[in-house]
Amino acid sequence: MKLVGATIFLICSFSLSLLDASAQNIGSQYQNQNQGENYGNSPQFSGQMPSSAVRNTSSQQLRQWFSAYDMVRKQAQMSPTEKDRADNLLSQGLSVFVPGPNKMQAQKLLTGLVDKYQVAINKMKAMPLYPETEKLHRGYYQYFSDAKTLFSDYLRVQDNLMVKDEHGKGIMPQLMARKANLENLEMQIKQLDSQLRGQFGIAPYRY
Repeated sequence: MKLVGATIFLICSFSLSLLDASAQNIGSQYQNQNQGENYGNSPQFSGQMPSSAVRNTSSQQLRQWFSAYDMVRKQAQMSPTEKDRADNLLSQGLSVFVPGPNKMQAQKLLTGLVDKYQVAINKMKAMPLYPETEKLHRGYYQYFSDAKTLFSDYLRVQDNLMVKDEHGKGIMPQLMARKANLENLEMQIKQLDSQLRGQFGIAPYRY
């Protein structure tokens, strides 16, 4: 039970920093078959993707894109007060599995995160897809999709530590690897976000 407690605590603690993200070199490594929606199979974006050789998106269009993108992030991000409250709750460890106030609060917190990620996914789909921001766009879509699935599965594990995925494999043993994948994606998107903002003269993201 100590190992389970440590695993769950690390996964829960990760939720407090998930949304402060951005990335570069977005590629096939993020198409993890056990995580989230596969971007290639997702509904099409509202914007039409021009030829990769065309780079004629106007400065105004790019600024509007970043403005909409930042709003998506703000909608999905916890406030400092919410973050403190979540930190205090999730520090309780295994108590979130025992019927009572802590378990109920943890379920409410995780359900709220899943709902926020779903809203963010839908909004990212609705945004125009430009060649200059395509990697960042696809990277953030994958990030929100994987994060949503991870916390949905954490809710399942909270009710049953032995729950299995559609392939008959235990979900609990996969969670730490999936967490590591998200951390890697977060780091790379953060680098790409900074690079593109510098390239196009866009102000840094602020909560």
